[in-house]
Amino acid sequence: MKISVIGTGYVGAISAAGFAKLGNEVVCIDIDAAKIDKINKGVPPIYEEGLEEHLKAALKSKKLEGRTNYSSIPVSDVVLISVGTPSNPDGSMDVHYIRAAAEQIAKELSKSKFSVIVVRSTVIPGTTEEIVGKTLEAVTGGKIGKDFGLAMIPEFLKEGTAIEDFFAPDRIVIGCNDERTRAVLSELHKDFDCPKLFVDIKTAEMIKYVSNSFLATKVSFTNEIASICEKIGIDVDDVMKGVGMDTRIGSKFLVAGAGFGGSCFPKDVKALIHYSNQVGVKPAILESVMELNKRQQTKLVDMLTSKLQIKGKAIAVLGLAFKTDTDDIRESSSLSIIQALLDKGAKVRVYDPQAMINMKKTYPSIYYASSWSDCLTSCDAALLITAWKEFIKPASDYKKALGNAPLFDARRILPTKEAKKAGLQYYTIGRGSL
Repeated sequence: MKISVIGTGYVGAISAAGFAKLGNEVVCIDIDAAKIDKINKGVPPIYEEGLEEHLKAALKSKKLEGRTNYSSIPVSDVVLISVGTPSNPDGSMDVHYIRAAAEQIAKELSKSKFSVIVVRSTVIPGTTEEIVGKTLEAVTGGKIGKDFGLAMIPEFLKEGTAIEDFFAPDRIVIGCNDERTRAVLSELHKDFDCPKLFVDIKTAEMIKYVSNSFLATKVSFTNEIASICEKIGIDVDDVMKGVGMDTRIGSKFLVAGAGFGGSCFPKDVKALIHYSNQVGVKPAILESVMELNKRQQTKLVDMLTSKLQIKGKAIAVLGLAFKTDTDDIRESSSLSIIQALLDKGAKVRVYDPQAMINMKKTYPSIYYASSWSDCLTSCDAALLITAWKEFIKPASDYKKALGNAPLFDARRILPTKEAKKAGLQYYTIGRGSL
């Protein structure tokens, strides 16, 4: 098939490379010429393991190219809208980029070809039909299901494992309202060996929001249990391991830490809260999820200041990305932590294997270390937020680097007994005094 992908951010870049690998002819479209230049050179616009390899293979096979114009739309069988849907100040979803993409697509659609326009961006129920569909009909004068198709296919890509998730998904949800569109999208996904759920468009939109909100709820629930475990002297990991063995619950996302972040969970939960209030339902659980997460993101700082007066002290922060194997700092707890430390007069030094370039755009004046050891050198305390593999070292290495300076660990990378044996001052989220 001939596919156009609007937007070369996280979802767009992964989808483009993936569909090209499956033998489709793919054109990436973005108004950012720098991103398109990277795509055409085989350089990923985002960091994701395996993406560069797939981009270069697709370019070599001539199955992929990038453009800054919409010239590929008239001949496309499928057009994927993968633009951003950021949060407005009130938590609602900003539809500016969705609307703009729909307008540009409508201007280029061929009247003699049935193309299916698919929203891949995360959008509130009703957006695909009310904004994209109505824009397409108004500009073209055509009708959905007759002159062009309209659908919503939510993405469930996890940063850090997105390539694997694309080719081996748990499920594919396809929201469409007519049989012609369904046939095109069935053909597009024929090579995927997983359950495929066909629903109406609005249901598909809701499935995405509920999925992310439920996972965020599991994280905040686990963090609340972690606080209880700290008080009674047990390890939250042992507790949640036992809980996760129940097949009704499952073990994923039952890991305590410094709160959730990233481009999806915070934005999507806030959008669902706003939407729920609009339709007259008070989302008490979701509001609690966000409130608890806000507190959790600065919990390490609270633990630190209970032990040490930090004004004028050098505080090391290990891990800036919201999770390992990505350079994404959007809504990362590191942002809240760094700001809280600066507000208290600390001298902040940081290290992350991938995310420092992005963090420099927000905090250009703090110290960016060249390595794990450089970050810890002569610091008065250290906070570990993201458990990158290179941070998982023997307690003796931390003791050697830190001396008598304490380590506050959100991810519990060291066995407590090993830390005590090494003489390390070691404090964690989710563990009592073991």
